[in-house]
Amino acid sequence: MKKKAQEKKNAHLPYACIFEDGAYPATVIQRNSITKDSTIFARIAVEIEGCFVIGIRFPKGSKFHQDTLEINDIDDLGNSIIQGKNGNYYVIQAKYEPF
Repeated sequence: MKKKAQEKKNAHLPYACIFEDGAYPATVIQRNSITKDSTIFARIAVEIEGCFVIGIRFPKGSKFHQDTLEINDIDDLGNSIIQGKNGNYYVIQAKYEPF
């Protein structure tokens, strides 16, 4: 009897995902599509689960700390774009160096 092939981790993604669940350092650029303002956060933590960015750990006191974020996948290079409320979106470049 043949053994059933084990399902590949993250088979739902069209590329190989190298990120395991956890927090990773990232550069995050916040952009407001209405005002065109931008804020750059260097080396802050992003939370990844199942190759999806599920959260950004903004510094205490940041006005983006309470922003509601849409969950989005992260590619094998660490890139993701997260949509927030009120016209904000976040361009993420994560590094595979778990905190």
